[in-house]
Amino acid sequence: MGKLIKYELRKQRASRMVIFIALAIALVGFWTGILFMNNTLMGVSAAAMVFGAVFVLFYTGIEGILVFNRDLRTKQSYMLWMLPRSIWEILGAKFISAILQMLIVFGISCAAVGISTAGAVLTIGGLSDFLRMLQNVSKAFVEGGLNWGDLVSLAFLLFLSWTLIIMTGFLAVILARTVLVKSRFAGLLAVILFFVINFVIERVYDLTSKIPFVAAANNMGALGWNLRDVIFYIIVCLALFGISGLLAEKKLSV
Repeated sequence: MGKLIKYELRKQRASRMVIFIALAIALVGFWTGILFMNNTLMGVSAAAMVFGAVFVLFYTGIEGILVFNRDLRTKQSYMLWMLPRSIWEILGAKFISAILQMLIVFGISCAAVGISTAGAVLTIGGLSDFLRMLQNVSKAFVEGGLNWGDLVSLAFLLFLSWTLIIMTGFLAVILARTVLVKSRFAGLLAVILFFVINFVIERVYDLTSKIPFVAAANNMGALGWNLRDVIFYIIVCLALFGISGLLAEKKLSV
């Protein structure tokens, strides 16, 4: 599967390069602002990096869906379905590469923001200010009733939520492209199906709250997450992957 994942990641290499070049420009601007004590340049560059970190999280996930739609529309990936590989392995590689693209770009963007912030405090205020900043952050963290378990759980829940969006998009594309094939309206149908599937998932989510033993697991964590959400997202993600695999095996394999 490793080769399949590399093949899929290469399809999004151009967007990664554009994002990293933009990030590098923001970093240069930020450190130039520090060097010449230009607060405006520092602020604009820092805001650009923070906005970019949030933007790429959404864009790269959606991009994976767009690439998959383009593959089916232009037949670029039909040779891939002819490989002596399991349809589940091929589809799994597409899912994993879409998620990896998102995590790689978002992780590097966040690391750039964190390192730049720490570096700026050290450069301008020195070690004492840097330690004081860490102390204040830790104090606010503890006084807020948070712990590392809450943060890890919240991060995992957010990851599952975004994974669910990607898998919903993939299923919508498969359904649209196998129903209308090359039609110019297949893309529009995929968008409509995406919202329909999400609507159904939300209704199922609401119904689960009425199940006694499920409601018992609805204890909210310090950051608003709960065990019910985690279990629900895992089950739905597996279900969407299973349905997508069955459809791909029946309609896309040759």
